[in-house]
Amino acid sequence: MYPGGNETALKHMFNPASRTWTVATISVSIAPRAFQEGTMRYVYHLTDFSLPPGQQQCVAKLSKDPNEQKRTYFSEVEMQYKCKELAQKFNAYNLPKRIDFVDSWVVEFPNRPAPHGAGPFTVLVEPVLRGPYVKHSNNYGFVSPENRSTPQAFSHWTWVQSGGKILVCDIQGVNDLYTDPQIHSNAGHQNYLYGRGDMGMDGINHFFATHRCNGLCRSLGLPPHTGPQAMHPAFESTAVRLRPQTPIQDIYGRSYSSASTSPASSVGGISTASCGFADFGLPRVMSCPVVADVGMAFPQLPAMPMLFAI
Repeated sequence: MYPGGNETALKHMFNPASRTWTVATISVSIAPRAFQEGTMRYVYHLTDFSLPPGQQQCVAKLSKDPNEQKRTYFSEVEMQYKCKELAQKFNAYNLPKRIDFVDSWVVEFPNRPAPHGAGPFTVLVEPVLRGPYVKHSNNYGFVSPENRSTPQAFSHWTWVQSGGKILVCDIQGVNDLYTDPQIHSNAGHQNYLYGRGDMGMDGINHFFATHRCNGLCRSLGLPPHTGPQAMHPAFESTAVRLRPQTPIQDIYGRSYSSASTSPASSVGGISTASCGFADFGLPRVMSCPVVADVGMAFPQLPAMPMLFAI
């Protein structure tokens, strides 16, 4: 049908500063067969000819869910840019390792139908990451055997700096360039903001059940957590857990039926009731900056020698 030749597509790009989308007509080439397959997505090679030479090789991610709504792809891009903003604030502390999240965008093929027959063929696209790919955490308490300090400290920091409103997890990528994150939100029962991978306080509880504060956490002044000791199941998978599909609101209050392109698995764990900000033993007044607006500036910590794995 489309043997990987050039074709016209619509490129939807998100501007995090204005919270708006723009669209451009571009030429792309997408491979006819997926080169990788996860639990929830197929991954294809894609060439985006609107990018400069040397930067045109990308990957396109297509959901396996036949009921996946096109809006989901846009929401995932918005979530990844929110994580990117947080990473920039985290880097302001001048820690040994700088982190970032890859740019992503949505590509729509108006002239070809979706594989499942509903609407135009739509994919999430991002640059190819070259190098050893490591999954540092998932969205339900898994921690990589490497247990590197930077990814874990970043997740802990996002919870503290947001005033207990969100926590970024499912950290993965090449070196410290990350992709496919998940945000858990503490927005009240059944009021999930970040798709089906947003497990709310249950997911946040599971992160802190396996998190052990490291030297970076202490350098940042992040208060330690003493969550329920019963929540220490044996996590044996790097896959993520998904909530059932339910009507939710996205980051900006738009209602739609939830769906996710994240890998899924029936990871075992102990279900916990929703709990409040103080349930981890977090003091209301913390020893590090706590702000709800990711656009606010952060103070720079003094440089210091690090004597632990980062």
